[in-house]
Amino acid sequence: MTRRMTSPVRHAQELEDAESWVVTGVVSDPRTPGYEVIELNETRFASLPSDLISKSGIQLGTSLDPTQFRGLSEAADLEAASRVAVRLLAARPRTELEMRRALRDRGHRPLAIDSAVQRLSERDLLNDAEYARNFARIRCEKGHGRSRIVADLRAKGVHRQIAEAAATEVLEGEGVDALEQARQLAVKRLGQLTHVSNAVRRRRVLSFLGRRGYHGWEVREMLDELIDQY
Repeated sequence: MTRRMTSPVRHAQELEDAESWVVTGVVSDPRTPGYEVIELNETRFASLPSDLISKSGIQLGTSLDPTQFRGLSEAADLEAASRVAVRLLAARPRTELEMRRALRDRGHRPLAIDSAVQRLSERDLLNDAEYARNFARIRCEKGHGRSRIVADLRAKGVHRQIAEAAATEVLEGEGVDALEQARQLAVKRLGQLTHVSNAVRRRRVLSFLGRRGYHGWEVREMLDELIDQY
């Protein structure tokens, strides 16, 4: 099959508005092995997997009906969303919800987002449970308590059960004594508040510990003991 690419890229809307579509170019994508760049109506259309193109029976001069064009458009949307998603993950780990929001904000269609997220999940590139464990480990090292870790994971769209399991696994695995960790944070914070009254110190330190994820009567009792010492 003769393969060529003839003209510069035009706005994709031209293809959306067209009444007919003819394949005017098919060439290997030099940037992505196993992919080929399709040109329709002398306009660059998309880079698609070679096996998909082969199964579709697409070749130079093929005229597409509306159903075929919609099918290729959906495939193109998926490939575009998947490429963006991989780049986003290379920049930093993300939860499924964060990925969906990022792709939506970049203008990708809901169906393409769903398919891209499913593809990444199947390849274990998008895994909320693994993300939650890594997140909990980092936050634990920063002195954050269980409730703060769970709350932050929930804010990122992680299911509560997954978030709680990750926090528990990490904290127990690291042998973290939550009350002792809260005590160390309280001592440090009290040392920074020697210029105010004990009532103000107590209120501020409780607020500080609460933001870090430490609550309850044990924390309050521990703090009352520390105030007299520091």
